[in-house]
Amino acid sequence: MTYVCIRCRTTWIVGEASAEVSGGLCDRCITEYVRDRQKNNGFHDCFKRATQTCSETCCSYWQVCNRQFTVGKEAKGGPSSLAECPLSP
Repeated sequence: MTYVCIRCRTTWIVGEASAEVSGGLCDRCITEYVRDRQKNNGFHDCFKRATQTCSETCCSYWQVCNRQFTVGKEAKGGPSSLAECPLSP
């Protein structure tokens, strides 16, 4: 499948190339989007910059950011739900 980023128009292919085209966000645009959301919600814009498990446990992106540190292990420090966080809507 061929994909075109709806923001920057970058094209990439997943699997075999085909005449079908789908839209989405490329990796760079996803990263920029998430970092903007983190800043707007009062957190550090640290998405994809982690070198260890993040302490911003109430961030909406905590589990995605910390996946590399928690795969196959019990996640320590993350909320069991965002309802535990004072900033959650």
